[in-house]
Amino acid sequence: MFDCTKGTSHLSIATENKSLPPTFAANTSLVRTRLLIVGGGMTAHQLCRQLVNSGAIKNFDVTIFGSESRLAYDRVNLSRMFEGHGETGLLLARRDWYDEHEIEFKTNCVIKHLDRSARKIVDDHGNHYPYDKLVLATGSRAFVPPVPGSDCEGVFVYRTIDDLERIHHHITQRKATVGAVIGGGLLGLEAAKILRDRGLQTSVIEMAPGLMPRQLDRDGAARLKQHVESMGVDVHLVRRTESIKTNQMGQLTIHFGNADPINVDVLIIAAGVRPNDSLARESDLAVGPRGGIAVDARLQTKDPNVFAIGECCSFRDHIYGLVAPCYRMADVLASRLSGQEIMFQGADESAELKLLGVQVVTLGRVIGESTNGIVLAHRDDQSYRKIIIERGKLVGAACVGPWESVPQIRQAIAKQKMIWPLQRSRFLRTGSPWALGDALPISLWPADAIVCSCLGVTRGQISQAVIDDQTDVDEIARVTGASSACGSCRSLLCEMTGRDSSSKPAAGSKTMLAASIVAAVTALLYFTVPAPKFATSVTDAWRDIDVLWRNDFPRQVTGYTTLSLTLVGLTFSLRKRLQWFQFGTYAFWRSVHAVLGVLVIISIAVHTGLRMGENLNFILAATFLSVAAVGSLAGFASGMESRTTGATAMFIRRWRPRLTQVHTWLFWPLPALVVLHIVSFYWFADGGN
Repeated sequence: MFDCTKGTSHLSIATENKSLPPTFAANTSLVRTRLLIVGGGMTAHQLCRQLVNSGAIKNFDVTIFGSESRLAYDRVNLSRMFEGHGETGLLLARRDWYDEHEIEFKTNCVIKHLDRSARKIVDDHGNHYPYDKLVLATGSRAFVPPVPGSDCEGVFVYRTIDDLERIHHHITQRKATVGAVIGGGLLGLEAAKILRDRGLQTSVIEMAPGLMPRQLDRDGAARLKQHVESMGVDVHLVRRTESIKTNQMGQLTIHFGNADPINVDVLIIAAGVRPNDSLARESDLAVGPRGGIAVDARLQTKDPNVFAIGECCSFRDHIYGLVAPCYRMADVLASRLSGQEIMFQGADESAELKLLGVQVVTLGRVIGESTNGIVLAHRDDQSYRKIIIERGKLVGAACVGPWESVPQIRQAIAKQKMIWPLQRSRFLRTGSPWALGDALPISLWPADAIVCSCLGVTRGQISQAVIDDQTDVDEIARVTGASSACGSCRSLLCEMTGRDSSSKPAAGSKTMLAASIVAAVTALLYFTVPAPKFATSVTDAWRDIDVLWRNDFPRQVTGYTTLSLTLVGLTFSLRKRLQWFQFGTYAFWRSVHAVLGVLVIISIAVHTGLRMGENLNFILAATFLSVAAVGSLAGFASGMESRTTGATAMFIRRWRPRLTQVHTWLFWPLPALVVLHIVSFYWFADGGN
């Protein structure tokens, strides 16, 4: 491994070329931006990995400065180091990966000073490193409460591999049998697992009235406490630690302000973390109200050449402490450095963990963030579950214990799906909003189940494409045709290939749903609202309105308007069936078709005065309304396709093509009926001459 003191200071090619003639700087292909990354953790590695994956790494001279003696490693699974994985098993990439992509990784290198005016950083040995762009990914440090005695021998923090090795060495050397952890959050429970796995009698000490107070409500925390205690770990809540002292036996005595003291051989403090923002503070960069380097949606500080990502930064006065949001920041910054105009809009802080063998899941919003939400809870012998509903939509969930519906719950939250009253009642009874099979993943659908109802592509056909090593969604779409029309089944293709399936509803589906509902309601009103009566006198005010049905000219206007709207609506069939007709997207014409269907019903109502007529007129009106009614059902099914899963999705995708077919069949008599209607109108209007 490289040592910081062995690094040499050199200008980037981009910086050097600033003094060259403009013609040379413009024509050379060797100009590379000097990109320095302070911090050698998971977020810094993710930034480099994304630059490599996009191919943009060739535009940069990248140097990473890590304060530890190791390359970037997986802190999330730190507790697995002594489970046979070892230090090497935690590495995110070996040295040769960095060398292959010409990324210089300096270990044991602590950056002490940032000179923004000169655009350079200085390490603890006085070496200077100029930059064109600087990324601060300094992460966070363990927070140690100001408790007297927290520096005693046998007291440790839990943050790095070095911390873990020191804990392991102390336990072995002292032959420790009793340990404790101050902190009942995520880190605290992970630290408790380490002590328990080493065979120590373990206690968790938490100042709050429940474990994981930031993620769980009272009932969830109580259930987690039961599970943790069933694993042989003692949990002490509402304990205010006043001091830590070494007693005559060489043990640590933890004194509380509201309980009797306890004696332990080793104590781990896992009371939270604080952002490493000292570089920003000493260089006059803005910090958030709770610390952290303040950044905007571009992940840029107030200095346009300095960026910050990960646990060290504050976005909209919020500090992210989970790996997924930090990775999202790295992805966004990598895209921006590659020339894309993408912005960071915040990130989901959902967590799926296994703490001391207990599944703990928090998805979407938490109760404290949802002031107007409805919270439903289900308890049984195995688990505690809750869901949060706002305006009828699922926006959050949490569980302690097993919950097989977590993947479907996650997807429903991502799409903010409606949870209907029947589903709410079912959740309270069974612990799941869906009946058995409703949340069935697509991989378990029958082979003949329709996935793409536009083209009739089945799950079996798509599975065959996946078996044939076609895992790219666009390639599967090209081979099978699935998702190439309306696109409502694209999320299912993503699910089949293991890609992110939390896509938005298909384009135009909201318009389809709205238009279909309006069409159905309008058609229903046609049959239920009484037809207006004609005026009984020339002085009747209604006579000025019923002229629409008494006079031939208004009837011709409304009649030809209906015909024109119908003909324009047929354009959708051209876009769907003719290869050469590529004007406008499928989703656009489908939405236009749905809206025109509503206008046709309204136009018919105005043309007929809500009268069905007799003989040929009755058949024509009934056919028009039947076409519209079945079309509204088909449109409703189309709009719901990308909003449903499991058995419901299979049912809709099976019936939507049938409804569309009936809709088409009913339309075929219309041209002949319309021609007969027009001919008969003019024939009788002219007295048969």
